[in-house]
Amino acid sequence: MRETTVPVGDGFTDLADARGVTPDELAAEACGRLLAAEAELVRREALRLARVHDSLLRRLGE
Repeated sequence: MRETTVPVGDGFTDLADARGVTPDELAAEACGRLLAAEAELVRREALRLARVHDSLLRRLGE
């Protein structure tokens, strides 16, 4: 896994403190939510494409 450093402002630290978590935990949660949202978009698009190309996919599977 690659490590990435993202600079954040004081507001980020304040938010983490207000939520009772560390800035690292808050960043990990934010990244996790972003990845989950992106994965959902990719899943929806894959399903859409599968529906559009259903007959082609069936023929390729024969």
